[in-house]
Amino acid sequence: MSTLRHLWLDPWTIWIGFRYLRSKKNSKFLSFITLLSIFGIGLGVCAMMIVLSVMDGFEAELKKRMMSSQAHIIIQPTAQVNGFDQGYVADDALRLPEWIEYLNSKKAKGRILELSSVLAADVILKSGKKVMGVSLKGVSQEHLNRLKENLMESVPGSVQSSSIFLGHELGFELGVIPGDEVTLISPLETEGPMGNIPRMKQYRLGGVYRAGDPEQEIHTAYTSKRTTEAFLRRADVVSQWEIILEKFEDAPQMAAEIRKILPHFRIRDWMEVNSSLFASLRLERLAMSVILAFIVVVASFNIVTTLTLMVLEKRKEISILKAMGARDGQVAAIFLAEGILIGALGVGGGLSFGFLICVLLRRYEFISLPDIYYDRTLPVTFDGRYYLGVALCAIIIVLAACLYPSKRAAQLNPLDGIRFGS
Repeated sequence: MSTLRHLWLDPWTIWIGFRYLRSKKNSKFLSFITLLSIFGIGLGVCAMMIVLSVMDGFEAELKKRMMSSQAHIIIQPTAQVNGFDQGYVADDALRLPEWIEYLNSKKAKGRILELSSVLAADVILKSGKKVMGVSLKGVSQEHLNRLKENLMESVPGSVQSSSIFLGHELGFELGVIPGDEVTLISPLETEGPMGNIPRMKQYRLGGVYRAGDPEQEIHTAYTSKRTTEAFLRRADVVSQWEIILEKFEDAPQMAAEIRKILPHFRIRDWMEVNSSLFASLRLERLAMSVILAFIVVVASFNIVTTLTLMVLEKRKEISILKAMGARDGQVAAIFLAEGILIGALGVGGGLSFGFLICVLLRRYEFISLPDIYYDRTLPVTFDGRYYLGVALCAIIIVLAACLYPSKRAAQLNPLDGIRFGS
């Protein structure tokens, strides 16, 4: 801390450190190590910047695609709600005076775009000899119209019919394309002439959607609510309500407000529903940052070598400065300033080059991804917090690397420096 204080209070130490950095023209080896240090730090900072920008772009694009097909807030009944029966309640169970008053209040006005009821059930989907268990959701026509925007393939007019819509992953597993017939099998039994038999019915595959979430694509099928009611033989009941907001970022706050009004219902926002997915993305981003930070750590070893050799080369000059009254902290600040200058050049160059590459990736999209990704190009975002975080991380690593050679310079005996100095 005393060294940093001298660096702040005695600006001449910075000037001398800069002079020492420029005076290595006669030492090609020392200049080479210095350039290697700058290049290594710049490479590490550039790699961290590009990786974080691309990963953040993937997450932003994933959220955008998910929010266009998923609900922002889900309201589910519990056993404490009147009329609860195996996960279903009456369609008008939410028609409470407090809820209606809240929807019509100025506080919620302009935030809630859509409130729709959903009839969902776990069913078995069969195509040929392939069988998959899925969650069938009967949704409103408005929801189907929004789902149409994410359809990869579809049959004309299928959104207004009693067709079923599957995710891309589920369609691939079953080997079906729009227009094929699939069979829905309900676990609820139906009385027949030969006894109780599973309820079965064939539907046409109207389209294949892509949501960006493989779990949703392989486990969720959509159809109209009227079609689901006819298949399950349940009328005027729902299993959950879904809310679409004008800004999906407001979902956690809105969900907290709704919980106060509907304490007996289970309220979940999209972040809670997909918490495991986004937690894994955050962990992956942290792991990649730590791994790439080791590039800066390795490059900082070159700074230790550079400053150590510089201390040996400048023993005579250090002794003269001490003889003139320079304190140990001021001598240490000289070499600390030199190390910071080397690190600053590397960090500045790395940030600039990383920003340039990100701009090129976003503008020209010259890298194509395989079909397994929901986006064929690398999405890139520019977040100033990442730039600041990467720069601070690199500077801290450089400061830590400069401490040992700076301390060694401060402990140099002036008599030894004059006696053995070149």
